[in-house]
Amino acid sequence: MKRVISVSLGSSSRNHSAEVELLGEKFVVERIGTDGDKEKAIELIKELDGKVDAFGMGGIDLYLYNASKRYVIKDALPLMEAAQKTPIVDGSGLKNTLERRVIKYIDENMFSLKNKKYLW
Repeated sequence: MKRVISVSLGSSSRNHSAEVELLGEKFVVERIGTDGDKEKAIELIKELDGKVDAFGMGGIDLYLYNASKRYVIKDALPLMEAAQKTPIVDGSGLKNTLERRVIKYIDENMFSLKNKKYLW
């Protein structure tokens, strides 16, 4: 069984673990929050490096996108670099793809956003 850990800078009160099966492969997917403690997150990644199949970074992105440019968030680099053996992703590529389509999707499929200043 594969193990995927999301190490989050968010609250540890939202920690969770679940077993899932995707395309015939079984996974344990866990979220471990570090209550905003970046050093604790780095140590956790180092401790689990090579012992899990993949890491996700939660509460911080490595990249921000603007048009055709990609900007590195320097505070995220130490977390990414803490994993030497295990692949680690931040989800920014997926977010970049989905987030720019959300407003159009909501407007066309859920409710009109005309004359709205914010989503509530």
